[in-house]
Amino acid sequence: MEEGKKLTQTKKLMEYQHEVLESQIEVQKQAFERIEAELYDNVGQMLSVAKIYLCTLEESALDEEQQNYVKQINDIVGKTILDLRTLIRNLDAYLSTNFDLSSSLSTEILRIQKTTRVNIELQISATRYSLGYEKEIVLFRIVQELINKLWSTGNVSNIKVILNYTPTLFSISIQFQGKNVKIEADTLHRRTELMGGQYVFIDKKNKEILIELPVIN
Repeated sequence: MEEGKKLTQTKKLMEYQHEVLESQIEVQKQAFERIEAELYDNVGQMLSVAKIYLCTLEESALDEEQQNYVKQINDIVGKTILDLRTLIRNLDAYLSTNFDLSSSLSTEILRIQKTTRVNIELQISATRYSLGYEKEIVLFRIVQELINKLWSTGNVSNIKVILNYTPTLFSISIQFQGKNVKIEADTLHRRTELMGGQYVFIDKKNKEILIELPVIN
């Protein structure tokens, strides 16, 4: 009797935590949508107008030094517009219900490599399939946080992320080399367990973080 009561309480707690997780995802999605709209409607348009004025100024009667100065500013604004468009496209991908884990991780890894010296590799094993928007967005956040935690320690090099798709089990293996690497992962454990998965840290010479998620057809 007592055991049954505990199981019921545990189930209710898991359901509550799952609801909280769903709510967090929805709130984040709404926030991203507002940011995307602000970037597109206001910031993007203002930059485009600024570029038009700079192009006009560049063609006006200026001496060579002034023209070079205006051209440099024009080039910077042009690059900023391109970066902004890329950012908006990335937001579209994160917000889409067709969110793709592997392509989003590929984009994220390229972004990190531009700003750090850590070598990160993404490897996909077997034929990809969809785990569903909610699971893929949560898994993306887990991997994103792990990669950030790893390279920010300064003790890690050569990170490899492997996505393995099988008919009954999906797994993510994050392999890396490093010494004295400590990762606070309670939140990541909880997120994985809420999806019915397992989070394992394998402490060997070449360390590995393994996330396994049963595939329910």
